[in-house]
Amino acid sequence: MASVATEAALDELVLEARSSARGHRSRRRLLWLVPGAVVAATALTAGAVIAEQLTRVHVPISIEYTTDTGKSVSCTAHIESSAFSPRLAEVTEYYNTHDFDADGLGQRIYNYALVLAGDKEGTTADLPSSVLWLPGDEHDGGWEPQPGRSALNESAFAFIVQDVENKQGWAAGSWRAAQMETDCTGELH
Repeated sequence: MASVATEAALDELVLEARSSARGHRSRRRLLWLVPGAVVAATALTAGAVIAEQLTRVHVPISIEYTTDTGKSVSCTAHIESSAFSPRLAEVTEYYNTHDFDADGLGQRIYNYALVLAGDKEGTTADLPSSVLWLPGDEHDGGWEPQPGRSALNESAFAFIVQDVENKQGWAAGSWRAAQMETDCTGELH
């Protein structure tokens, strides 16, 4: 899907081309727009290539946790990553057969989300293995607390995607892109 700026640049290019053909505008102005259109088309193509390389795993991953007020929360996540493409059968098999609930993953996601939201001081036990710093330590880069939904989503992404990719060796030695969709509302209390 083209961005508003890209569509505007392409529309302008069409208008300029029509005007130029009728002799209303100079050819020089049309030539000025060509580089902009080429850059916009290149950006569109690059974005499409990255999006095409993401492979979705069609397995809903359960996230279940109990808040500090005792409320039970259940939601799901769907993931996709460019690291999955060459080994989709292996990745799908892993996510289909791994019992994340037995690992207590939902509660670990919740505990780390509390840290990211600034509601709890974190310990190394809260960290996903793919994250090497805690908020408030010397490596946090000026970290600021996040809203509940953002904190929960970032925590889930670290545990469900990054930790699993690292543990399974799917992302070793390569650049990759990944994303996650979830119906989790970010309820932390």
